[in-house]
Amino acid sequence: MPISGPVVHQQLMDAYSNAQVRLEQERTLQDSTKQRDDLEDSRGEALVKLAEHYLPELSTEAVRKTWVEVRSDLAQVLRRKEQETTRVRGQLSDANERRHHLEAELMGVNSQCDDAVEQMQEVSDQVEQELRQSAEFVTLSDRAAKAEAALERAEANLQEIDQDAARKLPAYEQSTLFGYLKDQSFGTSQYGKRGLTRRMDRWLARYIDYSKAKQGYDFLKNTPEQMREIIAQDRQSLDVVMAELERHRDRVATQKGLPDEVNRVHQARERRDEKITEVDAATEQTRQIESQLTDLEDPRGPYYREAISVFRNTLQRFDTRELSRRARQTAELSDDQIVAGLIGADSQLNRLDQEVQQQHERALHMQSMMNSLGQLIQRFRALQFDSARSQFVGTLDVTDALYRAQDEQDVEDLWQTIRSAQRWGPNAMEQITRVATHPMTQVLINAMAHAAGGALEAHARRAGHRRGRRW
Repeated sequence: MPISGPVVHQQLMDAYSNAQVRLEQERTLQDSTKQRDDLEDSRGEALVKLAEHYLPELSTEAVRKTWVEVRSDLAQVLRRKEQETTRVRGQLSDANERRHHLEAELMGVNSQCDDAVEQMQEVSDQVEQELRQSAEFVTLSDRAAKAEAALERAEANLQEIDQDAARKLPAYEQSTLFGYLKDQSFGTSQYGKRGLTRRMDRWLARYIDYSKAKQGYDFLKNTPEQMREIIAQDRQSLDVVMAELERHRDRVATQKGLPDEVNRVHQARERRDEKITEVDAATEQTRQIESQLTDLEDPRGPYYREAISVFRNTLQRFDTRELSRRARQTAELSDDQIVAGLIGADSQLNRLDQEVQQQHERALHMQSMMNSLGQLIQRFRALQFDSARSQFVGTLDVTDALYRAQDEQDVEDLWQTIRSAQRWGPNAMEQITRVATHPMTQVLINAMAHAAGGALEAHARRAGHRRGRRW
C-alpha cells in the first residue's frame, strides 16, 4: 500500500528530533572525577600536565578539590562557562520551539495547498467535461488535431530538405563549370551571348547536363523557403482554430470559477514557499546552536583550556621543590612508589582522555549526521514530496534506514531511495507543479485530447502544447 508524502515527511522530522536527543546523550560525559582522584599522587613533571592532573575537568567538585591558590580564578572561569552553557541551552530550547512551531505551520500550509489543488482539480474536471460535451468544441478539436498532424509532417519534410540542401548545395557552388553557366544566366531570357561563345556554352551545358543540374539546384535553393512560407500559413491557420478553442475554454472556465481556483492555488504555493524558507532558516539556526553547545560541552574545550592556562600561570610561581613537596603530601608512599604511581596514572589518564575524546567524536559525528538529515528534509520539501499528492511505494522504510545509517553517505543513499520510491498520485493533473504548463492550458489540452479521441488524441495534445499560451 502506498505511503503518503505527509507520513514520510513526519517520519523524517521525528528522526531529526530523535537525532537531537541522541546528540544530547552523547554530550553527557562520563564522571571521571573519582578515577582521577586516585591519581592525585602524581609528581610535577610538566606544568601543563600537572595542571591537568590537579584539574581533571572544569566542574564545581574539581575546582573545590584543587589548589586553594587558584580556586577563585578557576571558579570564575567555571562560572562563565556555566552561564554561557545556560544561555546557549536557552537559545537552543527557544530555537527548537520556534522550529517545531514553524514545522507545524508548514504542515497546515501543506494541507491548505493540497485542498486548493484538489478543489482546482474538481473545477478543472467540470470544465473539461462540459467542453467535451460541446459539439462545436469537438469539431474544432478535430480540426486542430488534423492541422497539427499536417503541420508536423510539413516540418519533418522541411527538416529533411534542409539537411539535403546543406549536404548537396556545396557541390553545385564549388563546380566551376556549373557556376560559370549559372552566372551567365544560361537557358534564360537574360542570356545574351552570340556566335562561338554561344555554341561553346551549349556544348558545355550538354557536357555537364546543365538543365538537370539547374533543376536540382533550384529545388534545393528555393524549396525550403517556399515550404517555410507554407508552414507559416499553416501555423497561422492552426492559431486561428486554437484561439477559438481557447475562447470556448475561457467562457466555461469563467462560468465555473476556475481562474479564481488557479489564483488560490498560486497564493497557497507562495505561502508554502515562504514558510519553507522560514523553516529552513530555523533549522539552520538550530544547527548552529547545536554546534556551539557541542563545543561548550567538549571536556577539552575553550573554557577548560582557559582554566588550565590559569592553573599553569599559578604553578609557574612555585619552584620545583615546592611542587614536589605538595605532590608528596597527597601520597603516603615513597618517591619511587610515587613515580610508579605516576606512570600508572599517566596510563590511566591517557585511557580516560581517549574515551572522552571518542565520546566527543561521536557527538561530532552525530552532529554531522543530523546536519545531513536536515539537508535531506530541505530537499524533500523543495520537491514538494511532503504534499498529500505525493506517494511512496509501500516498501519504503525511512525509519529503519535512518536507524541503520552510519554516515553521511548512508543518508545520501536514503535520499536516492526516497526519490526512486516517489510517485505522484492520480490527482496530480499531470504534475502541474512539476511542469511549466499553466493549469488553464492543461485543461484545454486534456479537453481537446478527449474530444478528438482515437488516432487524433496525440496530435490534439501536441496542438495544445504548441499553442501553450502564457498567463
